[in-house]
Formats: sequence, C-alpha cells, structure tokens
Amino acid sequence: MVRAALSLVLIASTLAAPALAEPRARDNPLVTSSVLSAREPLDACGGRDLLDAVVPDGPFLEACKFHDACYRSASLDQGVCDADFLHDMREACDTRYPVPDRAGKNAACQVAAYTYYRAVNSRFGSMLYPGGMTDGQIGRTVQTVSAGLGGTPHLQACADVRNASNRKLRYFLALHDAKGQWVATAPGMTSLTLQPGEVRELCVGTGVSWFRSAENIGAAYALTLKADDPSTLNPFGDLIDVDRVDCTLASGACLRVGR
Repeated sequence: MVRAALSLVLIASTLAAPALAEPRARDNPLVTSSVLSAREPLDACGGRDLLDAVVPDGPFLEACKFHDACYRSASLDQGVCDADFLHDMREACDTRYPVPDRAGKNAACQVAAYTYYRAVNSRFGSMLYPGGMTDGQIGRTVQTVSAGLGGTPHLQACADVRNASNRKLRYFLALHDAKGQWVATAPGMTSLTLQPGEVRELCVGTGVSWFRSAENIGAAYALTLKADDPSTLNPFGDLIDVDRVDCTLASGACLRVGR
C-alpha cells in the first residue's frame, strides 16, 4: 500500500516537473569551472545555521553544493541552475536507491528531490539569486473587438510576454484607456509565472467590466507589463512597470514606449 501511494505521488510530481534537456548546462567544462570556483566550505542543502538542521542533506549534498555555487557564480540564470539541480538530485536517487531493487525508496527520494526543487524554483529562490534582475518585455500584440452581451463592443488585447531577466518572475498585464485610467489587469487574481527567457501570451480586455467597452476607452489605449519584484517578501507583491506599448484602437498597431 505504501509503495503504491509513493508511486502515485511520484507520477504526479514527475508530470509536473519541467523537461530536462540533455546534456545539462553544467556539463560544459567552462561553466563547471566557473561554478566550482564559487564554492564555499559551508554550502549544503539547508545553507547555514538553523536551516542546515531543518533541511537534511540526505543523498543530495553534492547537488546542493553545486546549486549554491551556481547561484553565487551567476554563470547560469536561476532557471538553468534549478533545472540542473533537479537533474543532479534525480541521479543521486538512482545511484543511492537503484531500481528495481529499492524501488520504494527511490520513489520517496524522487518526491523529495522535486520538493527541494520547488522550494528553490520559487519567489523565495528568486529573492536569494544574487544579482537578480527584474525585467520583462512585451512582444507581438493582437487586438480583437467583438460584441458582448447586449451587443456592446468589447476590446481584447493579447500580447506575448517574455521574461527578459535572469530569474523566475511573476507578471501581470494592465490595460489603460486613452486618458491613462486603469481598465483591467490579467490574469486577474493570479499571475503569469515565467522562467528566464520563457514566453507566454497574456490577454486583457474590457469584457470583465460592467462600465468599460471598446466604445468608451477612447481612440487609443496602453498595455503595461508589470513584474513582481521578489527583493522583499511582501505577500501582496511589489509590482514594477517593466515595459509598455501604446496602441491605436482603429488599427490595432502598437508602439513601444521608451523606458
């Protein structure tokens, strides 16, 4: 029963885990040399002081040491450091608990590895990444105007959002009317989380408002990309404007505003 339960948890965590490219970034000799030169004697899974006792090293000590040094060296961005960290931990599980002889312990180890990965590939990890930048970029934009309830025309503007920083960040896309007044924000109560270099589409529009439509926002509108700066642990986030485009409603054409 326990083995079956562990297998289900392992399958779920594996499906949620990112795909790991081969070879690892750390397999580059120049990268490895740079990272190893940044090692410090007290590197470990829990770091130092109290956390060293709370977070056990287990079979992951060498993986944790390399990950600490990877962050410190800034040779790789946070997402790549974290992906290599997960790869190293999974290898450690397979080495310590080979399958099929010790399948149950291997499954538990794999779950622990993914738990450690999620702990660092997070807003907390982004805060700890030295020299972390907070940046983002609006790419291709697409505008549509369609009739909603009662025939009221509503604007929807979709934009490709790119994480242009070196750490994992959360993003929001805000729509403002021709007078600069806020109209709506996407994705609403949540946020779009992107790894460094990752691109996803966000859409925002007047359809979520009872009072705004494509008729009353004016002849132009603005799309502002906001990033949650992880430099503090403010639970409500610290949003920074990182990019903006001004668009013409008649044509849907958008131009980037200088920052």
